[in-house]
Amino acid sequence: MNPDELAELGLVHHIFVELKAENDAQVSCLLLSKSDIPRGSIQLSKRAKDKLGDCPITGLTITKPEYNTILRGIPKVDEIAKPYVKACPTLVRKYSNHVELINPKNGFRVNLTLKEDDTAKPNALYFNRYIMLLLETHATEDDQLIITRARTSPQSKPGIHKLIHLGIKRPLTALGNLFIGKRELTLRVGHPYPFDEHQNLCRIHPNVRKLLGMEETDKIVITYNNKEITVPILDIDTEHIAQLIKLNEEDDQLKFIDSHLFIGITALSRNELEIPSIGTSVTVKRSMNSLFLKHLNKLVLPVIALLFTVVQLYKDLNWSIALTVAISLILLPIIIYTTLSEERAKIN
Repeated sequence: MNPDELAELGLVHHIFVELKAENDAQVSCLLLSKSDIPRGSIQLSKRAKDKLGDCPITGLTITKPEYNTILRGIPKVDEIAKPYVKACPTLVRKYSNHVELINPKNGFRVNLTLKEDDTAKPNALYFNRYIMLLLETHATEDDQLIITRARTSPQSKPGIHKLIHLGIKRPLTALGNLFIGKRELTLRVGHPYPFDEHQNLCRIHPNVRKLLGMEETDKIVITYNNKEITVPILDIDTEHIAQLIKLNEEDDQLKFIDSHLFIGITALSRNELEIPSIGTSVTVKRSMNSLFLKHLNKLVLPVIALLFTVVQLYKDLNWSIALTVAISLILLPIIIYTTLSEERAKIN
């Protein structure tokens, strides 16, 4: 929409507004502005038009969400690595514990979990430098941030197949965290290389890949807004960062871009995760299933040796079947845990 009209309506760039047509069709749209759009009119993307259907795009009603500008408080040292951000009680009661923090200047956004703290200053969030880098902000009065309630994807009633999948996945994930080790990071979404767009992969900085304890072509799980995909990873070319990440010129100098924050995701994957825009922060973590399968060959010989040993002891010592099974079940996790110690050492 027109930038002057956007300001008059008290709206800001990069927030989501609800559009409602005369036939009650609704669509949620990311708000941007262009000076060549006439006042009193809006320009919709093809996807938004498709969701509105055949209804005329005149007479649309705009409903803006609740949002506010916030101040940044400096967290204590022992709170920096916490999975939550300390906030004043007013913000938590108004926007809930799950919020989205947006930089309206560049559209970078990150989801946060808030924890109410009575000692926090009014209208303040106590987030660390890592979140500031993800948002590319100094969090000053001249560089304000917007807080709003986190968007959630509509959840359909789970069928029997999904319930079975969750019933199997959760215990396997817990076993993977125990035997292989868990590590996850938050990275900012960008474009991959042009020739990657038709491939099922993502790209990250090699140092970040090593921090995750992974090798090229290993699979990671990318999560955003309760949706997740599993894709292989490849390294970005660190010697030609400018070809992958747009560098902005300020005062005739190139602005520093930390490529360690970057993850290149294809358009198909972004659509599957319903990522609203480039600059959105997502969570990445090791795929336990793929790492188990990758190291399966390391587990075969120790498990076979265990079975032969137990069978031989069963014959020689006349053990009962129940005792034999019990000993096998005790020794099997110990052998798996020991065999995968090298994989755990990558992140410990």
